[in-house]
Amino acid sequence: MKDPLNKNRLRRCALYGGAFDPVHRAHLQVARYALEQARLDRVVFIPAAQSPLKSHAPLTDAAARLQMLSLALQGEARFELDESEIVRGGLSYTIDTVRHFSAGHPDTELYWIIGADQFEQLDHWHRIEELAERVTFLVLARPGSHLLASALIPHLRYQVIEAPLMGDSSSEIRLRCREGRSLQGLVPDAVQAFISEQELYSNLQ
Repeated sequence: MKDPLNKNRLRRCALYGGAFDPVHRAHLQVARYALEQARLDRVVFIPAAQSPLKSHAPLTDAAARLQMLSLALQGEARFELDESEIVRGGLSYTIDTVRHFSAGHPDTELYWIIGADQFEQLDHWHRIEELAERVTFLVLARPGSHLLASALIPHLRYQVIEAPLMGDSSSEIRLRCREGRSLQGLVPDAVQAFISEQELYSNLQ
């Protein structure tokens, strides 16, 4: 696997974790806004094996989620895919992933892209105080978000990423697949073709 962080050329890198089940255009747009507004060199997409804060595992196997991300990131020079959480398996704790990147690239300033809803739950994250010292959070603001986590966690650093409201969600895409509706404009064309070929999500209850 290609090393996503070359310490000789990358100084500011954001890690973007999630199930990506499936990846969609809003994920890519969020990464683009973060890249521009935080003046990043790179955004690394990291699909989770299993989120500790979700009661269910991803609905699609790791190989399919990795393939969809690989297709979605084609032609994106400053986006990369990292498989470390999938390879590690088990619960995907963010602190373990950040330690992994920090150990290999101590001179790279690390950021973590996160939605406002997740940001407000940071006090429930594993070893959050250590995590807060290691990364700056890039928070996708939502109308009505209060970002209260900033008052609860010592040394927490964050930057709000301004972006237009995007209604795309993985759950909406899975629903469309189940109902046989088009995904046009919601996912990259190559991802749409892969979902169709593999008949992903069409039999979900």
